[in-house]
Amino acid sequence: MAVIYVDGEQPLCISGDSGGGIFLWSISVPMGKEPLKKWYEKKDWRYSGIHALTSAGNGYLYTGSGDRSVKAWSMQDGTLSCTMDGHKSVVSTLAACDGILYSGSWDGTIRLWSLTDHSPLTVLGDDMPGTPTSVLSLIVNKNILVAAHENGQIKVWRDDVFKKSAQSHSGAILANVMEGKWLFTGGWDKIINVQELSGDEFQVDIRSIGSIPGGSVVTALLCWQGKLFVGHGDRTIKGTKYIPWTMLQMPLSR
Repeated sequence: MAVIYVDGEQPLCISGDSGGGIFLWSISVPMGKEPLKKWYEKKDWRYSGIHALTSAGNGYLYTGSGDRSVKAWSMQDGTLSCTMDGHKSVVSTLAACDGILYSGSWDGTIRLWSLTDHSPLTVLGDDMPGTPTSVLSLIVNKNILVAAHENGQIKVWRDDVFKKSAQSHSGAILANVMEGKWLFTGGWDKIINVQELSGDEFQVDIRSIGSIPGGSVVTALLCWQGKLFVGHGDRTIKGTKYIPWTMLQMPLSR
């Protein structure tokens, strides 16, 4: 249900599954068929599964769980160091930046935690008008926070102050990624949207650059070495250059 790459002395791939299992894999060649380490969070028959993973280079692995909590695990031995409670539903996405851990939830809120002592800092989105909609993906880029929601909206905060929302898709946004000022989003409507974020300390503008039909549900996005890679629900991965004016003229190639 979640996978991340951790670049350390020993590069690792870490995965989490629906049964609460956490697995650390070596990605050195040749790759082993068994994980280097594995452990399981305590099972709760009402809620289960690792829905989100992130790391912050501080010796901890952070998980977002179906039991509505965020947990900090020791990367050395897999022991549980801390449980952060507060969300009212599944913790669906995590991000870490500049000493802060961000957690997004199906309850429609984003909670901020200190990476120093794991204490709660603030809650974003709990004062939004209307019915809360699930947060499915988060991006943190310096002082900019972008949240993608189940209703197809993106919401932007600068320095923890809400600045802008926009209807980006007609269905749930399952993935987003940011490269410089360019924001790429994709989801159930099978479209990758390209948007430009600009502005100053007082306002943020979201300008639509264009869109690329994907052919299948967009489940994952990655910018790497000048290309945008797109994971699809039909089990294909496609890529193209991510310079917006180039993208709008080129079909995605397998």
